[in-house]
Amino acid sequence: MPENGENIPEEILTPEDIEDELEAAAEENREANFSNKTIREINLSDKTIETGITFAGAKILGPAFFSRTVIAGNLNLDAAIINTSLYLGEAKISGELSCRQTSTGEVLNLIGVIVDKNLNLEEARVRGFLSLNKAVISGSVNCRKITVQNSESTTGIIRGDVFFQETRVKDYVDLEEAYVDGLLSFEKARIRGFLNLTNAVINDFLLLKDANIKGELKSEGMECKGKIS
Repeated sequence: MPENGENIPEEILTPEDIEDELEAAAEENREANFSNKTIREINLSDKTIETGITFAGAKILGPAFFSRTVIAGNLNLDAAIINTSLYLGEAKISGELSCRQTSTGEVLNLIGVIVDKNLNLEEARVRGFLSLNKAVISGSVNCRKITVQNSESTTGIIRGDVFFQETRVKDYVDLEEAYVDGLLSFEKARIRGFLNLTNAVINDFLLLKDANIKGELKSEGMECKGKIS
């Protein structure tokens, strides 16, 4: 037994550990649970997963790849810390995608993601761009109090832009009190509900060219360099 005060090495889950838990969860008909775990990296691209997954509160030391992943349930990344990037391009999620208070050290890429229920990014913190281009969300998108900042490195700057270009949202998009270092683009987006930009801060332009917003555009207290529509 370690003596009091002696450091106990932190267990870091490997890709093999992740595969084992996913198989066990499918066999036991339950959600795969990686809550509060430390994980080296995640690469579940091009896989079909027959259960929901939670990484709530997890610390992911490398990137997390879910490109073209099919998930038969919810994907929960609430309060997860991802040291580099999170990729969910063209993933298909039959439940909700929740990244509430998630922190990424680099970009958050959701290009072409399909979510059958809601997408929750409330209070998420992103370094670099956030892209939902060509995403299809069958519920609502909650980005209240999200922060998207420029990412600076020795190779240059990744602008803290937010893209909803050609995105389709069945319900509303809420960006109340969002902070965006770069531009916010809804070019060719289709939103059936309202778009809420109340008290949002956009340090560059708001682009609404060819956007189709069925509900109300709420922009009281919004700050931006200019609006292009």
